[in-house]
Amino acid sequence: KIQFAYHTAEIRVAQTFLSQLLTVTDFETKLVEVIAIAYLQAMDTGIVKGTGNGQMLGILNDPRVTSQADHIIELTAADINNWTAWRKKFFSKLPLGYRDGEFIFPLSTVESYLETMADSNNNPIFRQATGLEVNDGDAVNPNGTFFGRGISLVEPDIIADFDAASSNDVIGIFWQPEEYAINTQMEFGMKRWFDEDRNEWVNKMLTIVDGKVLNPKGIWLIKKKA
Repeated sequence: KIQFAYHTAEIRVAQTFLSQLLTVTDFETKLVEVIAIAYLQAMDTGIVKGTGNGQMLGILNDPRVTSQADHIIELTAADINNWTAWRKKFFSKLPLGYRDGEFIFPLSTVESYLETMADSNNNPIFRQATGLEVNDGDAVNPNGTFFGRGISLVEPDIIADFDAASSNDVIGIFWQPEEYAINTQMEFGMKRWFDEDRNEWVNKMLTIVDGKVLNPKGIWLIKKKA
């Protein structure tokens, strides 16, 4: 049983931020872009680590997920940089019904460990061994694939970078995206007023959104092992 609440998501954009745009068309285009970026960043945070208190309940704060000892994979720095360790310690643990999923990683971990896999002669092998592809430099679609599964890249304030993480910290997630449900009205209400103290127009957008894991059995937490 999953029960959704009605949490209010609020985004505010000050007119001075867009003061260089003189036409209504330019203003509206930029405003939509800013709203979309802010909303997507908030959704990333909510899905991964939302507290459930006035906001979405994220994967890392759902006790149904975190209490599954057999769904926690521990990898050392040597393991995460070794394609055979991924096969033995992670993929061999996945049931047949949950092998088609998606990874969530911070880009810094991908750059430092997944893209540096090499053989004994230090020749790169990450592509042929893991099929790793990351769209470097693509600001619109920076994500890629790893062992044939998609990668969603997030900032290190959402999931800790491997080097900065402490032992037992989550440094990656493997999940079935369809097992996380988002309940939203899919519309933004907008209010606009003039802030006399700051001498600027304020545009406030509101929407209703909540999110929860449907099936915790489809989620694995990848943790750092010292």
